[in-house]
Amino acid sequence: MAIDLIHHIYIAAPVEKIYRAITTEEGIKSWWTTDVTMDAQVGGKAVFGFMEHSVSFQMRIEELAASSLVRWRCDGGNSPDWIGTMQEFRLEAQADGEVLLKFRHGGWNSASPHCYLCNTTWGHLLVTLKGYAERGERNPYFT
Repeated sequence: MAIDLIHHIYIAAPVEKIYRAITTEEGIKSWWTTDVTMDAQVGGKAVFGFMEHSVSFQMRIEELAASSLVRWRCDGGNSPDWIGTMQEFRLEAQADGEVLLKFRHGGWNSASPHCYLCNTTWGHLLVTLKGYAERGERNPYFT
């Protein structure tokens, strides 16, 4: 049975800044991994490497809606548990000026022990993204 990893976090930063943090190499390198190449257009590819590229994920950029939605689908790499999963970032501006980031990493095989580790890691990553967007703290989780 497929399951989704779901998180949400409020970020006190302009929605455009958060969107750039998710859709550009410079942004990704500031909170997730310094090993990234990204063709930031629909249909393009993004490759994220970890632990000296011993682990990598290749994403197809499925959908980009300026300052509101980013959706990737993992279609390659050397982590079979990720292949076929989808990552979605929804940005919703709030009346108080904050942005609600709703994150979903969908399509996981519930029997995968990697699924639960990734769920914990995504929670940490979103806090790191928040620090970068709000205070400019560059603190990638993976270097």
